[in-house]
Amino acid sequence: MSNWQDFQINPLISTGWLGLLAVIAIGFLVLGIAMRLRGGVWRAVMMALMLIGLLAPQFTDQSHEKLSDILLVLADRSESQNMGNRQAQTDKAIAELHREYDDDPDIDLRIENIPGTTQTDMFSALDRLLGGIPRERLAGVIMITDGQVHDVPASLKLNAPLHVLITGTQDERDRRLQMHQNVDYGIVGKDAEFIVEAIDPDLAPGSPLGVTLLQEDGTVRRFDVPANQKTSVTIPITHAGPVLAELRMPALPDEADTSNNRLILETTGVRDRLRVLLLSGEPHPGERAWRNLLRADPGVDLVHFTILRPPEKGDDTPINELALIPFPIRDLFEVRLKQFDLVIFDRYQRRGVLPVQYLEKVVEYVQGGGAALVVAGPEYIAEDGLADTVLGQMMPLAATGRILEQGFVPQVNETGRMHPVTSAIAGPRQNTQKWGKWYRQLETRQTNNQAMTVMTGIDDLPLLTLSRVREGRAAILTSDQMWLWQRGHDGGGPVAELLRRLSHWLMKEPALEENTIETTRSADGKSLDLTWHKIGAAPQNATALDPVTARSIEAPFVRQSDQTWHANIPIEQHGLIRITARDSQGKSQTALHVDRDVLTRERRNTTSTTEILAKTVADNNGFIGRLEKGEPDWRRVDRADQWHGTNWAGIVRTDSYRTLIGTTTSLLPLPALAVIGVLLCLFGWRRETR
Repeated sequence: MSNWQDFQINPLISTGWLGLLAVIAIGFLVLGIAMRLRGGVWRAVMMALMLIGLLAPQFTDQSHEKLSDILLVLADRSESQNMGNRQAQTDKAIAELHREYDDDPDIDLRIENIPGTTQTDMFSALDRLLGGIPRERLAGVIMITDGQVHDVPASLKLNAPLHVLITGTQDERDRRLQMHQNVDYGIVGKDAEFIVEAIDPDLAPGSPLGVTLLQEDGTVRRFDVPANQKTSVTIPITHAGPVLAELRMPALPDEADTSNNRLILETTGVRDRLRVLLLSGEPHPGERAWRNLLRADPGVDLVHFTILRPPEKGDDTPINELALIPFPIRDLFEVRLKQFDLVIFDRYQRRGVLPVQYLEKVVEYVQGGGAALVVAGPEYIAEDGLADTVLGQMMPLAATGRILEQGFVPQVNETGRMHPVTSAIAGPRQNTQKWGKWYRQLETRQTNNQAMTVMTGIDDLPLLTLSRVREGRAAILTSDQMWLWQRGHDGGGPVAELLRRLSHWLMKEPALEENTIETTRSADGKSLDLTWHKIGAAPQNATALDPVTARSIEAPFVRQSDQTWHANIPIEQHGLIRITARDSQGKSQTALHVDRDVLTRERRNTTSTTEILAKTVADNNGFIGRLEKGEPDWRRVDRADQWHGTNWAGIVRTDSYRTLIGTTTSLLPLPALAVIGVLLCLFGWRRETR
């Protein structure tokens, strides 16, 4: 600490007023001289003393205290640092720095651990730390990392050295799969093409490298790809919604990390156009509701036929004047039937138009993955109706032959409250929906135990019932008076929302699936939590296949208070995991869980490297080297010196100090100035009165 005195002035009033007073004083002096007044010298001395007193000159005792130089150390504690002996190398380097500088009063050693699960952000942490210290005290920054840093800035000027110590070993081997072009969406029925690269530094570009593709349905494809070159891999898009697959590459015996040998291929399947065939048995008000709904959806192509007269009915009116066309039976039911996503029979009667063999083709179409909806009125149970055909037998309800005609309000039952088709229109349980009445319903009984009645009518009889038929779906509405809601009769009802959801469920819209299995990774990462939203038979157990060992792991389901079912499967391996859930009736449902953390930037490349940080270190005149070759020799250097060498790294002397202010001594204390002023006034008055 060095002491010295500093002369200062501390004006008692603003300098502007001081200047004005000085001008006035000079004016009085000039006037006195011009008028040859006696005592001018004493007046000048008095005014000068007053001005000096207002300036308040003083001496201040000051001292400077040397401040320590700040050395920042950032230790990479990301997931890639857990490989091999990288953590041990980091801990050893930090221990050496503690031994070097803990007892040095000129160094303030500050160490910060930088975590990272999905990526390593060293420079954002550095920016945060620099914001809390005076930059003039920064003596240097040391980063201890494997070199895989993901937020390297384009330029960085620290005005201090940046030294980097690389953990790991130079001869590490790491195969990895890298995604170059992803596919966000794909058309159902076509293939999605991904551009990937299988990287193996030990192989020449183009060398064949075997990979395995695990698809959603459990099938496995094995093929070769060229090493270290971009190549395309395709997966089929078999359905709407998320479509997943996993590409795997065999690991090397001494590979540093095998998690990046797997790559998740994920896209979303969308239908090019939803094609609907609507067959109306005769003109009636209800067909307009279907036509308006389906035509309003831009993603739907509607083909609508209304049977205006049967073939056996004839008259002398020319066909072109009736605006009729022959019903293209063969074209629709033999050639193009499988092109449709949904077939709707709206109050349809055979009436000699559609032979039985074509109804059998409709049943085959549904069983193979298609969908059919029957809107049943009185004609459904007529002699030429559909009730006694193979199509009627496929429906989940059997008609008793009675037609009930009385007013009723359609209701969503308990199953319907859980089903996505009707849950959105059900409303709260305590408030009955104020919907309009319908006045006719067929009496039916449920014949399929797996069917789901979601709406009821007169005497709680089934009104809308849904069922799955092998790979397809079927539904039946036992009233033909849905159009009353569209017309607003008695207040109307949510006809558009109901028909939209019903048709999209039949066409297998993923968002409307009633039995869904949600999968989440547990907080500790060691198990999978399954939640099964289930309608029907109670679930029993779930089975998952380990994505690496293919070992089967089972866990039971437990009923929860929110009417869902929960299971926990202990499985630590991450990747694409296939899950099969079974219920008490032996039926199973599959689901896929994908751990997207396999694709994180932290795991894509885990090989220790100096290349990523080399330019930034050079821009800041720092040292970069591998800890496996030993730590550099740490030296104190001046700011104007070289900051590093081939085997040494410098810590800059900043010569920062803090100024300490001691006592302040005034040259003209106000009491003394007042006494002197009074004496001068008396002396001047005496001189002027002689």
